[in-house]
Amino acid sequence: MNGDPTASSFVGVQVGYTIADVLAKCVFGLTILKIARMKSHAEGMAADH
Repeated sequence: MNGDPTASSFVGVQVGYTIADVLAKCVFGLTILKIARMKSHAEGMAADH
């Protein structure tokens, strides 16, 4: 990406953004899951597993 935008460089950047977005959503979901489990445990609810 040397300053000359081409279709392949644009696609490469968009693929990178897509991968980053999917990974961020997975991490966010796991974070919410961990918080919910910790909160349930603190309230005395039994674990599912």
